[in-house]
Amino acid sequence: MSLQHVEAIHRAQLLTVHRVDVDLDLRAADRPENTTFTSLTKIIFDCSQAGASTFLDFRGSSLDELWLNGERIAPQWEDGRIQLTNLARHNVLQVTGTMAFSDDGEGLHRHVDASDGLVYLYAMSFLDAAPRWFGCFDQPDLKARHSFTVRAPESWLVRGNTPATATAPGCWRLAPGQPLPSYLVTLVAGPWAEVTASHPSPTGPIELGLYARQSLADELHRDADELFRVTGQCFDAYHELFGVPYAFGDYRQVFAPDFNAGAMENPGCVILREQYLHRGEATRAQRASRAGTIAHELAHQWFGNLVTMRWWDELWLNESFAEYLGHRICSQATDFELWTDFGLSRKQWGSAADQAPSTHPVAGNGAADTTAALANYDGISYSKGAAVLRQLVSWMGEERFFAGLRAHFDAHAFGNATMADLAGAWQAQGVQGLDDWLRVWLGTTGLDVLRVVEHPLRLERTDTETPRPHALTVASFTPDGSERDSSFLHVDQDSTPLELAAEPGDLVLPDPDDQCWARLRPVLLGGELTDLALSAVASPTARVAVLGALRDAIRSAETDPGQVFGLLLREVPREKDDTILDAELSLAQECAAAFCPPAARAGRRARLAATVAALLGDSDPASDCHLIAQRALLACTDDRAVLQGMLDGETPRPLGPEDRWAAVQRLALLGADPAIITEEAARDGSSAGQLAARTARALIPSQQGKREALDVVLTSDASAYQISATARGLFPPEQHELTQPLAAEWFRRINQTTARRQGWGLTGTLRAGLPLAHADDQTLAAAEEALSTHDLDPTAERALRDGLDQLQRQNRSWRAYPAKAC
Repeated sequence: MSLQHVEAIHRAQLLTVHRVDVDLDLRAADRPENTTFTSLTKIIFDCSQAGASTFLDFRGSSLDELWLNGERIAPQWEDGRIQLTNLARHNVLQVTGTMAFSDDGEGLHRHVDASDGLVYLYAMSFLDAAPRWFGCFDQPDLKARHSFTVRAPESWLVRGNTPATATAPGCWRLAPGQPLPSYLVTLVAGPWAEVTASHPSPTGPIELGLYARQSLADELHRDADELFRVTGQCFDAYHELFGVPYAFGDYRQVFAPDFNAGAMENPGCVILREQYLHRGEATRAQRASRAGTIAHELAHQWFGNLVTMRWWDELWLNESFAEYLGHRICSQATDFELWTDFGLSRKQWGSAADQAPSTHPVAGNGAADTTAALANYDGISYSKGAAVLRQLVSWMGEERFFAGLRAHFDAHAFGNATMADLAGAWQAQGVQGLDDWLRVWLGTTGLDVLRVVEHPLRLERTDTETPRPHALTVASFTPDGSERDSSFLHVDQDSTPLELAAEPGDLVLPDPDDQCWARLRPVLLGGELTDLALSAVASPTARVAVLGALRDAIRSAETDPGQVFGLLLREVPREKDDTILDAELSLAQECAAAFCPPAARAGRRARLAATVAALLGDSDPASDCHLIAQRALLACTDDRAVLQGMLDGETPRPLGPEDRWAAVQRLALLGADPAIITEEAARDGSSAGQLAARTARALIPSQQGKREALDVVLTSDASAYQISATARGLFPPEQHELTQPLAAEWFRRINQTTARRQGWGLTGTLRAGLPLAHADDQTLAAAEEALSTHDLDPTAERALRDGLDQLQRQNRSWRAYPAKAC
């Protein structure tokens, strides 16, 4: 049963939780046939009203014993809740149960490494998964000190939020630490590879640890120096910026298999997806993304961990701040600049979410229960919130912004707080008009359109029900790409004259610094924007802003994707920034797939493949440009001989494991002998290889194979990751004719899988399997019928409704710019 906000309010008024002591018996966890473990939880808490009743959250396989204040009681246990009655002022509760290891990345997840059979455990307690491995009062504003006693196989190590001490072979003790909500409690156990270091801090050395499966030990040791260096640089920057030391002791980072999110900020023991330990070569942009995640999770040690939101509708107090500060600190304190990537990918993610049917305000997003709260973990809570914070810093000034944050930490350390609390801290610094600013930026939905209009030259603000103020630069760029003139504006009306030197052929671009949250519509004076020599524009952030405007115009069916495709093919060979180059190739692939009518896709792919092949041949084999081009060619070429040659090593740069699978999957899609999948799976026996093989088999172009893959997605009891891997191969745009009948069936039968799964596992399956290459009328009708007839939980309904919106956008684009225009 999903926890209601009103229930959480009542329980928080009633209870004060002091201690949670958990005893786990994991001694049989390394046996492949074992699926359960024993969990005993002792909770010491006060109740403000003697004789009152409440409930404990517990989602085990069985409830074995329940003791309250020294008396064994018959449990009333239903829908994951144990009813507690006749509470005393001071209470000791003890619950013992049998819990199931999970295979969906939530609760206590168990992974068996395909390469060596070793077993690894990690606990993911977010958002409401903690009761799947220990009994608790599972809401963010009931913090407590947690301790653990763990019995495990003698060869294992155990780590968690606090330092772990081995008290006997196979026995571990984790002492109580600072108060935490249950969603931040974690544990890892298994034969993990470990690398350690130490970093100085204002309060003494912070012991650092890195962990991965034994089969990734080489990658862990290879990357350890960079990971420790970035972590230390971010620690130093946060300590200097906040003046508040890290409060949770040691700091471990665990690279875990089957992980649903990018990372989870558990104090003292952050869990990251193991894909950040790259199998094979990584571009600088990939390493920068990993550094940004490290910076993001460190920001959470203050935003979310030191001071925690009261309820999930204030999620922005965690994620928006971590997103903003992660990008800022990574860009300032490490060797990696992240704001370009923010504009190219993160803002586009948030912009799409803010235009989708499921859009919601950044703050106070109306999460009535935990199920609704999970759906709000999206680009709005992350990237829109971060973009708005950039505007807020500019509006109130950095000195007041950070002074308010320091006061906020001092006032609410190890407790909970709300937006009103934070606003009060800023207002105490002399900030005026803050309530109105926060209302229009954090309490509304959607994006304004900032459109440059000629004759006379002006900036128009449209498409908003609640006018928002914007502080931004508008610049003109000459045909050779140099900046001719610029003007900084405070936009607080719907039409603003531009006092700007500009001539025919100039690009007039709002927000060339990519600081705003808006849909931009620049102009090329006297011409079409798609005629722009984009690579000539000297400012990288200006090129980022133009690319964002083009992508948004495509999604809105305001611009011909074929013309944007032509611009990109011209500009790709000239682009010098590898991050922008990668984004241009990604947008070109969209223009050749989802936003291209099916009849024209093969022609566009061939043109893209020719451009990429030329780029590959002209680039330095040791450069990131070469690696980016090589991967792009693997994704778009229809030439089986080229793909086989790359697999056989006929390239200056041998393919790494993931790139080899990209080649195999492309060959499978194009109808190569399926034996190639078996051969590669024998070569790469890892867990990642097994999942890649599942995707490859689903890509085989046969009616029987596709139907079998669809049945796996809809009805299989395989793990969430195996199902998502199969789903990724179901509906490639190249197989539109083959899979068209199955796309409508996917929507008609999707309730079969939504009834079997929940949470992140369900979301991953839906996102991986949405037939987004099928924007035909038949599929649209099936999607609309599914939404009107199926009984769906909020997570599934939101994913399907947003998927339908994407299909409708593509359909409008196909109709506006038919195949003959391609």
